[in-house]
Amino acid sequence: MNIPLANPARELKKIKNFQTRFNKKLNQGVYVGGKDVTTFEENIASYIGSKYCVAVNSGTDALLLSLIALGIKKGDKVVVPSFTFFATIEVVMHLGAIPIFVDINTETYTIDIDDFKKKVNQNIKAVIPVHLFGNNANIDEIKKICSTHNIKIIEDVAQAFGSGTENNTKLGSIGDIGAFSFFPSKTLGGIGDGGCVVTNNLSQYKKVLKLRNHGQGKNYEHEFVGANSRLDSLNAFVLNEKLSIFPEIKKSRDDFYDFYTKNLSHFDWIRLPIKENENTIFNYFTITVPPLIRNKLLSYLNQHQIGASIYYKKPIHLQKAVLDRYKKISMEKTEKISKCVISLPFYSFPEDKELDYLVSKINKFK
Repeated sequence: MNIPLANPARELKKIKNFQTRFNKKLNQGVYVGGKDVTTFEENIASYIGSKYCVAVNSGTDALLLSLIALGIKKGDKVVVPSFTFFATIEVVMHLGAIPIFVDINTETYTIDIDDFKKKVNQNIKAVIPVHLFGNNANIDEIKKICSTHNIKIIEDVAQAFGSGTENNTKLGSIGDIGAFSFFPSKTLGGIGDGGCVVTNNLSQYKKVLKLRNHGQGKNYEHEFVGANSRLDSLNAFVLNEKLSIFPEIKKSRDDFYDFYTKNLSHFDWIRLPIKENENTIFNYFTITVPPLIRNKLLSYLNQHQIGASIYYKKPIHLQKAVLDRYKKISMEKTEKISKCVISLPFYSFPEDKELDYLVSKINKFK
């Protein structure tokens, strides 16, 4: 049996008459812009609880355009975690801004608040809290600190669509601006790259709206240099369809989480992820194991066609692209966790036989 790490196609099977309606959209010949994109933007803004949403072509562009809209420029210092996907830091470097790395909380893999407090007096212009794997990056506490020091907040919600705080305020709606990814493996995933920016600020909204389309206001009137960052209409259609069944997607993922917790909790060498509250939706089910076991377990699972993977093997502050520009630093918790994490298959609507196979193979690991 082949168990993938993610299975975004499984969700499409739960949507009534999806293939027929998708083919109809395909035959209409509207592939860029149009009603499906604007409807999706309206639906996302409503779901997240933000006034405005701009659909873009990737989570990376969502971050980049957010930074530009907030006025981040060359030489500005931006606080970022090192334990994340490279795009979070890449966009900062693209603008010539300076990434200021912070260590992580080893329970949630998100920004360590105590370390963040040590960095805020360094003339920081912005911070990018990453809600990694679906975990809340202690955004309420970060917002309190930032309001005192006039620091802008760009929430990286690439892996946390739908997750909320204790009172279910959606992640992405709390900072100055929120950047989402709709890459196929995400909790809300499309049929290719995709992303969006949400904000309650009208001027930021208008700026991102123009930035995604070559800096245009009116057609062929370019106010500034932008990018080609529009979300395809067919992708928007698929995302709208998936959003319509998102309560079912959440329940399915909650059940998968409960299954793992019930069946793996007896292993004293596995530390399971802990939900902060019932509004947390995990994008990945990431466990930690002793470093000497990690690679052996990964190899064993892969040999049995179980798509486990490592997020993230090498911290960003140790990547060549960063070391070529900046002095090497040490981040104790980040470096330790990177040697221990392994992500197990986790997706919506798993079949019973898949769940049984997963647990049976893990139980036989020696």
